[in-house]
Amino acid sequence: MDNKIQKTVKVLFFGAGKIGERWIRQFKNMGIVPESIIDNNEFLWGSMCEDIAVCNPAKIQTFCYEYIFITCAKEKEIFCQLLELGVLEEKIIGGNFNILNHLIFLAAENRIFNNIKTECCIQNTDRKILIDLYNGMVLGGVESWSYMLAKKLKGRGYQGIFLTTDAEGPAVMDETYPVHMLRYGGIQSEKDKIAMCVKKIEEHLPCVIICNFPQHIFWSACIVKKRYPDQIRIIAVQHNDERLYYDTYSLWKKYIDRCMVPGSCMKKKLLSLGMERNKIRNLEWEIPCKETMKRTGRKRNTCLQLGYAGRVTITQKRIDLLLILAQNLKKRGCDFQINIAGAGDYSETLQQKIEEEGLGDYVIPVGYIDRKDIPDFWNRQDIMISCSEYEGHSISQSEAMAEGAVPVITDVSGAKDDVTDGYNGFIVAVGDVETLTDRVSYLYYNREVLEQMGTCAHNTIYNRQKDLDQAVFWDDLLKEVWEQ
Repeated sequence: MDNKIQKTVKVLFFGAGKIGERWIRQFKNMGIVPESIIDNNEFLWGSMCEDIAVCNPAKIQTFCYEYIFITCAKEKEIFCQLLELGVLEEKIIGGNFNILNHLIFLAAENRIFNNIKTECCIQNTDRKILIDLYNGMVLGGVESWSYMLAKKLKGRGYQGIFLTTDAEGPAVMDETYPVHMLRYGGIQSEKDKIAMCVKKIEEHLPCVIICNFPQHIFWSACIVKKRYPDQIRIIAVQHNDERLYYDTYSLWKKYIDRCMVPGSCMKKKLLSLGMERNKIRNLEWEIPCKETMKRTGRKRNTCLQLGYAGRVTITQKRIDLLLILAQNLKKRGCDFQINIAGAGDYSETLQQKIEEEGLGDYVIPVGYIDRKDIPDFWNRQDIMISCSEYEGHSISQSEAMAEGAVPVITDVSGAKDDVTDGYNGFIVAVGDVETLTDRVSYLYYNREVLEQMGTCAHNTIYNRQKDLDQAVFWDDLLKEVWEQ
């Protein structure tokens, strides 16, 4: 991209140290120049940092600004200081991701990206479906859902493309649609990443893009919409209860045509952040679920089978807590196995910990399971266990319940959309392994309750989606966004 365009915008930085200098260079590279820098170090007042004046915090009230970015390490202290100085909370932006999100938004609003040169193919006759796989074609719930959706859309006659990156991770390829890879490895410039993605999206106009992640592909789609508003529709999916989804989708909401939410809690949060109600649609998971549940193995005095299926990580999933659960159940004299299906950055460490702690007979890493074998995996489990710190609406949770596995899970977003505590499963506080142990132990010693809850779990999923047809749902949705 051409680096000549630069605009001074009404934003301030708080912090003129190394972090501030780094962000100034990032902003300038994007074409945005902050108006001034605030710093508590009185020896810097009146000096220049990257050619921008450094001022006394007392002068904040003399500036007219859209945002103040906290560009120093003491984020919490500065946040409180700014509030005391009368700055509105919504004007204070901190954290690397949130600053980057606002930087790209400011660049888009100030038309910095207008000089991206592309060979736009708006003369294409067929509208394509672009599916955002920003984290790569890897093992994960979002990716598995995307592959299933692609098959349904292709079955309805839609042409499509997987738009992905060279992110590292356990690969799970899918050939339903062609793959276009954005090779971001080694590229430091955020502007260059955006430009690369904008060019790729514009090659396939007109299109609908299903954005699964609130990052570069989503940002690029919004920029393309600013450039060619009649040629692209954006469907953003709120897969997760992470703050970065809310921060991003609420900031860019005017570019979003529909926002899909798999949980009621997420819908409420988005509405509170200004997302228009008519843009929000509920997203139901279509789970294989037979009317009559057939299971074996739920007999008294048999080994209790606990299952987990998903990414094997500490971040978000807290797989390390399953080892504590295993030790607790072992001490209580339970005969059990925790079967862990999946792979991730904790897989190797998990195996080592199992050996070190003598849990080889109790914790069984199953490894990756093909999607077609997931129902059979859950049919063999008595309990679906999850220690997650946050979720959207776990697909794994619904899949397990469909096969009669009783969920014993943490109180994350989406939990209560499936589980009624004490009726078809148990919900405990995030991080509360002791209560998690109590609930599993209770089911171990009360197999008749386990059986009843398993039946209720299955019936919950079956009754909710017996008439659900995702292919028809998406067909109607895609027509709706083009005709609006």
